Amino acid sequence: MAQIECGRGHLYDPDKYPACPYCNGGQRISVTAASRTAPINLGGGQVPVGMQQRTAPVQVTAQQKTAPLSPTPVTASQKTAPLSGMSVTAPQKTMPPRGYGGVSVTAANKTVGMMQEKIGFDPVVGWLACIEGPSRGKSYTIRGGINSVGRSERMDIVITGDNTISSENHVKVSYSDRNNRFNIIPGDGRNIVYLNGEEVFSSMPLNAYDIIDCGETKLMFVPLCGEIFQWKKEGTD
Repeated sequence: MAQIECGRGHLYDPDKYPACPYCNGGQRISVTAASRTAPINLGGGQVPVGMQQRTAPVQVTAQQKTAPLSPTPVTASQKTAPLSGMSVTAPQKTMPPRGYGGVSVTAANKTVGMMQEKIGFDPVVGWLACIEGPSRGKSYTIRGGINSVGRSERMDIVITGDNTISSENHVKVSYSDRNNRFNIIPGDGRNIVYLNGEEVFSSMPLNAYDIIDCGETKLMFVPLCGEIFQWKKEGTD
């Protein structure tokens, strides 16, 4: 017959014992058979062999796992915080050249060019094409006013790869919309600038397909504005 439990939580076999042997203290029962922790004593009698007291196991009511290091719950995927507290709301890129992308020249603390003031934007008026040197095959946009040439990113025309070109103001190329003509102006560079093989020590006229020699780099001048075309304000002849 199955074991039953007395009012004090002891299990015993009613076929062998008329009453709980633990409570009465006059009878013995095997702890191993009862699968329970043995009492400290049986009414003053000796504790039977095999009834040594054991530590009660901790009841596990649910699956327990190692507690997280932080009590803060992770409700969404978390990524490493950026070095700066400022949020990046959009990809950041290098500012485009002047006259593009709607960037205000006034806001950039630069002087507004005459052509931009007249027609509302800073248009291209010609190009320099690299025909010899480390940047061979590249082209550079010329705009109205004075265009400074050098290796620095602050220049209007940036030529990289040629260390014989000064960082800033190696040479300057200008376009005057009033007289509709181009000029080459010597800059602050240590090396001499040549125009079609001749030294440039003062401002000189620049004509179509002239060759500007800057160190190891040779640039061919290709005009857009001239006798055939000139930028004008929209709506005017």
